[in-house]
Parts: sequence; C-alpha cells; structure tokens
Amino acid sequence: MAEELENPLIEVADLTVEGSSGIDSRNIRLRRISLSIGKGEILVLGGEAGSGKSLLCECISGIMRRHLRVTSGTVRVADRNALAKRSARLAPQVSFLGREPESAFNPHHTVERSLREFTRLLSRFSKQPKEMDWNDAFYAVGIVEPERVLPLVMGDLPLMMLQRLALMRALMSASEVIVCDEATASLDRVAESQFIDLITQIREEREITFVLGMGRLRNAERFADRIVMFFEGGILESGAASDLVNNPSCRYTAEFLATSPKLTHSPHELSTISVEAIAEAEEIIHGNDGVLQPSHAD
Repeated sequence: MAEELENPLIEVADLTVEGSSGIDSRNIRLRRISLSIGKGEILVLGGEAGSGKSLLCECISGIMRRHLRVTSGTVRVADRNALAKRSARLAPQVSFLGREPESAFNPHHTVERSLREFTRLLSRFSKQPKEMDWNDAFYAVGIVEPERVLPLVMGDLPLMMLQRLALMRALMSASEVIVCDEATASLDRVAESQFIDLITQIREEREITFVLGMGRLRNAERFADRIVMFFEGGILESGAASDLVNNPSCRYTAEFLATSPKLTHSPHELSTISVEAIAEAEEIIHGNDGVLQPSHAD
C-alpha cells in the first residue's frame, strides 16, 4: 500500500479522476491514488505518456482541465484543498513548471519587464516583493550576473535559462511546493543534469518540496528520495529511489528503467518494454479494480 508519513505536506487520498462521461472504465485517468509527500522531499512520478503522472502533477498544482472530473478522493497541500474552486486555490503556495517554459513567458518582453509584471501579480496574494530582492533570487537559481540578463528578450533565451527564470519566480512567490512536469524533457543531457543539480541545491538550502513528473528515470536514484511508478492511471509500485532502481518489484518497472540510458552512455537504440511486462502491469492495476498498489518497504 501507499506509504504514510506522520506529518505530510501533501496528502493524496483515494483520488480517482475520470473523463467527461465517467461511464466507461477506460475513461478513468487516475485510479484511487493515495500517497503522502513530506516537506523538503524530492518525489519522482515516473511512467510513460498517458500513465497518469502528469495528471497527478496538475491535481497537486490545483489545475483541473474542463473535460476531467474528480469522482472520489482529495488532494491537500498544507491542509488546503488543492482541487477547490479557483478563488480558494493554492497560488502562490504551489508553483508549476512544464516541459515548455517558453509558454509561461511573453516572448516579446524583456526579463526585467517580465519580472516586474510578475511582482505585480504576486501583490494580489501577499506583500509585493521588492526589486532589491531580485538579486538573491537570481543567485539562488545560478544566475550570477543578473544585470546582463535583465535587458534580454524572453523569446531569445535558451530553454535552460527560461527554466531557471521559472524557478526564480517560484522562489520569489515563496512557494512551499514546486511541481515540475517533464521539465527536463526538452533539455539536452548537460542542461538536464544542471537543472537536477539546481533543484537539489534549492531543496537543501530552502527545504522546498519538489514533485517531478518524468518520462525517463535516468540517474533518478542520484537526486530523488522516492519514486512512484505509474501505469494506466494507477500506482504500479513505489519506494525509496535507490531501492526501486536497483531492485524493482515489477518486470515492467525494470524494463522501463532500461529504456533510459545513463548520462555516460552513448546514444544508441533503446530497448523496448515486452508484452509480458505490460501484461503483468495490467494485471496489477486492473486485476483488482485498480486497488492493488504494491510498494517497497522504506
């Protein structure tokens, strides 16, 4: 069963999300998900596209697309309902970073103008950050010469710089939780490693909780505390990152891990997941109405 923490910052309980009709079981997008996430933890949600990891990232962030509906369960962040109506949502308590950071910024604005507009937005929720505090936030995300960055146009910046600025905005808003859904998917291997090192440093310095949705688990045991593997909307298995990577319980997990080459590997044709592994995963998720959720003992 899902791990239970004594004082979780995030608690997902029996969460089921369906498509708009909610009639056919094939429209179920999340299947009775229960998990707890502690303060200052880095939790990785792993799985293929459509497995449910991205949808759970959205639910934790207070995002619910119109064609989906919650049929059971809750998502609470610091005892607040993450799925409440917009007026009661968590912003800026939870920040969300996606795989396309360019979509979060006006490409025609300079960095300085973008930050000014963001501070005005923050003033709706809390005391407006002062410009003099920008330098600390720049340094926290590894931008050591902010005076050179401020006049640059957002649309001209590389993806890694945009992700740094997205993290900077999360720090400016004093977010307790930063959700990153496939935030490294569009980065090359060097930039991906830099991004992971950056969030690890931020976690250590500020005790911020990170939830990472990842379609590849390359070197996840280096930075994650725990990994939760998703398959067809359900939790396949979960546990301490090093345990799950080195000794997965499910054949599907083992073969999924094999599709993610290490940073030291040369590009090559990736292995595929076998029919037998998929059949085993289907039995775990669907064999008991999606209730069975095996996990490693931590």
